[in-house]
Amino acid sequence: MTIHKITIEDATGLLTYFQTLVAVDTKRVERPEDVAKITLENEKAWISSRIDDEAQKEMFVLCLKDEQGNIVAEGEVERKKRWIERHIAEIRFGVLPGYESKAKSMVEQLLNTAQQNGLETLFYFHLKTQTQGINIMKALGFKEIGTIEKYYKLNDKKYIDRVYLSKNIQKDAT
Repeated sequence: MTIHKITIEDATGLLTYFQTLVAVDTKRVERPEDVAKITLENEKAWISSRIDDEAQKEMFVLCLKDEQGNIVAEGEVERKKRWIERHIAEIRFGVLPGYESKAKSMVEQLLNTAQQNGLETLFYFHLKTQTQGINIMKALGFKEIGTIEKYYKLNDKKYIDRVYLSKNIQKDAT
């Protein structure tokens, strides 16, 4: 397993990963029909914008590859834009089933990068049904800070809550 910064050369692998993730993780909000519309050029543009943001220390993106070189997880930390919120960032990630423990290492690396770049607080949110991601974040010391009930409307009768977690990562935090 290898963890590395995202590159343009990851475009095909990242697109395949995302298509697979949405197909095997039916609890995600992304729909397979929407993901199927993403082209390789779209993916390259997305990666390029992430690389530009990383150069400005606005975002940090990592991929986790298995022994065959397939991307099995992707994670990112994105700093808030407003001057009053520059110390805060959103962390998000996805992981294929079976790679949770390795993805935890990738998320830990993202936490370290965020801290080294002056971020103080990270927040994470997801569907309440996304227990895999929520459990990883809680294992890394994130605390649940709230829930918005019925945030996602899947159809006329089915709603799913959104759960928020956060963690203070200041270097002097205890």
